Amino acid sequence: MIIANPIYDTVFKFLMEDISVAKRVISAIIGEEIIDLAIKPQEQTTFSDKYMLTVFRLDFKAIIRTADGNEKKVLIELQKSKNSFDVMRFRNYIGTNYSNTDEIDGFRTILPIVPIYFLGFNLTIKRPVLKIGRQYQDLTTGEIIDEKDEFIENLSHDCFVVQIPNLHTETVTKLEKILSIFNQKWIFDNDQKWLLKFDSENVDEDIKEIVKRLSLAAESNAVREQIKIEETFDDSMDRALREKEKVIEQKEAIIEQKEAIIEQKDATIEQKDAAIEQKEAIIEQKDAAIEQKDAAIEQKDVAIEQKDAAIEQKDATIEQMDIEIEELKKLLQAFQNK
Repeated sequence: MIIANPIYDTVFKFLMEDISVAKRVISAIIGEEIIDLAIKPQEQTTFSDKYMLTVFRLDFKAIIRTADGNEKKVLIELQKSKNSFDVMRFRNYIGTNYSNTDEIDGFRTILPIVPIYFLGFNLTIKRPVLKIGRQYQDLTTGEIIDEKDEFIENLSHDCFVVQIPNLHTETVTKLEKILSIFNQKWIFDNDQKWLLKFDSENVDEDIKEIVKRLSLAAESNAVREQIKIEETFDDSMDRALREKEKVIEQKEAIIEQKEAIIEQKDATIEQKDAAIEQKEAIIEQKDAAIEQKDAAIEQKDVAIEQKDAAIEQKDATIEQMDIEIEELKKLLQAFQNK
């Protein structure tokens, strides 16, 4: 059976515009019954040349029946991206919906938001479908609280992530069967990737209506023309991405060369520093030797001064003795003359 590939924005939009089909897909993902569903008119595709992606968005107003049997009105966001995404674009879109109000029973209110992300690429957690949920917990006791509060529900949200590359080949659960229509293993012609050859044996009551809708999309000339436009854009994005990758590789090569030059300069500087340290060590040794020599000279000078002083004392003693001898001679002469 030939069906259109819902990873394409055009096909995804065509699929989800069928409210009955949208109910089945969304209900299977969030695990709650959808009583009423209405598509909002602001379907939008955002293009980012900087981040090489398109983000397709659809909004639904829904009344769902929760696990406890209560009914509540919510805003369901479907966001789909085929390439690595800019998180800020998802955040900004959610922020916009948080700032918008809706009228319920004549009163303006903010609906709780349930975002569902369809990703055509892998996250670090490689699981096909993820639910990121919240818990109410009393931090004083550690107790998990089952009761919900409207104020808190309007300020925070759960979200669901479908990683298309990680969808299972074998399908068992209803959710796996429904999401199998996104599995890219059904591509049979690389020149017509927007068409899938879906195994008719996998078509049961859970997905019969969904497959029929995608079969109509595959036969639609209008869808085919829109697909051509989308593929032209995707090819342009791919070329731009490849060019960007080349520029990045060139820049990285230049950076590596600069880093190698810096390393060589650092090594040269280290060698020079080592040579300077050796010279400084030699100079310090010479200075120490000079200081030792100067100290020895000072000691010799002190010894010479001491020796000179001793000689002077000796000479003074000899002079004194000569004077005394002369005096004795004079006394002796005088005594003989008498």
